[in-house]
Amino acid sequence: MIYNDLNCFTAASMKRYFRFGVLSFLLVLTASAAASGKTPNARKQIQVAVQLNAAEVIYQEARRRQWPNYQADLNLFIPSEVSRFATCAKEPTVSFPDGERIDLIRLRVDVRCESPQRWDVAVTVKPDIYLPVVVAQNTLERGHLLSPSDVAIKKLNISSLRGNYLTNPDEVMGLTVKRRVRERQAIALTQLESPVLVERGQRVLMIAEQGGVEARTMGEAMKKGRKGEMIKVKNESSERVVSAIVAESGVVKMVYASGR
Repeated sequence: MIYNDLNCFTAASMKRYFRFGVLSFLLVLTASAAASGKTPNARKQIQVAVQLNAAEVIYQEARRRQWPNYQADLNLFIPSEVSRFATCAKEPTVSFPDGERIDLIRLRVDVRCESPQRWDVAVTVKPDIYLPVVVAQNTLERGHLLSPSDVAIKKLNISSLRGNYLTNPDEVMGLTVKRRVRERQAIALTQLESPVLVERGQRVLMIAEQGGVEARTMGEAMKKGRKGEMIKVKNESSERVVSAIVAESGVVKMVYASGR
């Protein structure tokens, strides 16, 4: 039956369906059912309306997040009471009570018949969304610096993933593992951190810029730091302790030089 077409959909299939819209799709369903001598019942009307609207929500979210080559399976949970509903004389209306707060793990869809039959029902949609994500090629231990050979791309059901899954391997290059990542496990940003570029007690190059003039001197890092972090550094010449921002490995840029 036509109404089953959206149980599984991709970005390409959604573009095809959206050329016609929900109403046109329902009219095709009605014509198909009439040709077979059957009238769509309320359950089928609800199923089609929910599938199309939920699929559009996911499609728009996929465009916003720039998901590559995704696929979605829609699992609908329709209350049994709809078996008592009369067929709606016109297209049922669909709304999402959660508004813009999209929860792709569990979508609530309200479906209402505004014709003389007058019924409304809340349907739950639990989508399984399959997306190519970055996974660990092998088990990665804490402190490991990531390189291209450490990662691979694998299509996983992101509905069951926790954390910020990634789709671009370039996003993890040069980062270090903060928590152990198992082989073939999806890599999340929460498991990674920038590498330590300056160690406590390390001799570092201090760069101060003011009015287009740059001054350089050497100092000692009072604590370790990652790129962009502010640390205390003791100037070797003046022995003043100043604040500086870690710029690169062994290099810091001074925030102020007053020592206050």
